[in-house]
Amino acid sequence: MLITGGGRGLGKATAEKLAKLGHRVLLAARSPDKAAAAAQEVLGRNAGARVEPCAVELGSLTAIRQFASGWLQREPILDVLFNIAGVMQTRTRRQLSEDGFELTLAVNAFAPFVLTRLLLPALRRSPTSRVVNVSSRMHLPGSRGRPIDFDFDDPNLERGYNPDRAYKNSKLALLWFTYELQRRLGNDRPTVNAVCPGFVPLTALESSHKPFERWLMRHILPHLSFAKSVDEAANDFVFMATDLSIAEVRGRFFGERHEIASSPQSRDVVQAQRFWALASRMTGMPEGVA
Repeated sequence: MLITGGGRGLGKATAEKLAKLGHRVLLAARSPDKAAAAAQEVLGRNAGARVEPCAVELGSLTAIRQFASGWLQREPILDVLFNIAGVMQTRTRRQLSEDGFELTLAVNAFAPFVLTRLLLPALRRSPTSRVVNVSSRMHLPGSRGRPIDFDFDDPNLERGYNPDRAYKNSKLALLWFTYELQRRLGNDRPTVNAVCPGFVPLTALESSHKPFERWLMRHILPHLSFAKSVDEAANDFVFMATDLSIAEVRGRFFGERHEIASSPQSRDVVQAQRFWALASRMTGMPEGVA
């Protein structure tokens, strides 16, 4: 199993739970040091667990391609790819990736788009393979903050940047990718699904740069009825990666271990295909799934 975002938060907690169940887990983080530290932390609590660190900078297409190429040389079969890594900007100034893309879109949508497609040969060799993408209910109409508004003529938000809009756009785009990839794969492996972790204040804390927000997320918000602990959310992620009841489920959106409805816009086939073409062009990927 390959878990991105394994250096902290939900990614690390999910990797640890899967390792406890006896799975071999490749824990990916942004740098070798972060990956090694996270793996060592898990091993320190679980002697004998099969947790191995690996590094990939998801804000760099070059790094993703190098990682995937190395992976295919070392690991011919991949059972589960769990795209957990993501960013939620709080700064009002637009941040760019190494390739010049708006950073939220680059990490949350383009990185899974490229990494998953590059690793398809290994996923196809497993008769039980799954891809799980972490989206969010925040893409739904009426969610807090700036309304969602994906502009195909301005995907990098050069006009009207707002961190809420950037995050929601990226999670909508990830659902478009999830559904379109599953349509293209049909009944072939892997299965492709998305999941919302729910509101987990202690992971949101990692993205906040505002002292008062950080205080709220650490001391107040975890006690609200709708908030989830890292442990609860990680248990839901383990379900997505391993539960036999969803072994043949394809192209769905989950929350709290059951299917939930994503937005009508996310289910728009024309827009999903348009995003696929856009992402292929911007990232230099072929449009077809070989």
